[in-house]
Amino acid sequence: MAKLNSFSVVVVAAMLLAFVVAAKQDFNSLMLCSNKLSPDCGQEIFLDIFWKNSKPVSDYCCHSLARLGLTCHNRLFDNIVNTQHGYKSNETITRPRSVQIWNKCALVAGVVAPALK
Repeated sequence: MAKLNSFSVVVVAAMLLAFVVAAKQDFNSLMLCSNKLSPDCGQEIFLDIFWKNSKPVSDYCCHSLARLGLTCHNRLFDNIVNTQHGYKSNETITRPRSVQIWNKCALVAGVVAPALK
């Protein structure tokens, strides 16, 4: 079993806080989206988008992201950027990373839907 470290707790807490603040948005659909990803894949994708993790998103998590779908991916990204302090100011950096990760994962998973530009 993976060891739970303080950074993981912070990531989970930030994600939970994002969901609490998202009450004005469609909370139920955000929950449905987030439940489609395992915590490990969610963390892997989050770190690569927002922290430019040195480890790229794995093929396994790419397939999970592709099953999640582009709409859910964008909604979760937008929710974090729009509700979490400090993330909006980096959106010009993180949004292209999000697009890049989606495009890579769509290619890996063989998604037929058009990729983001």
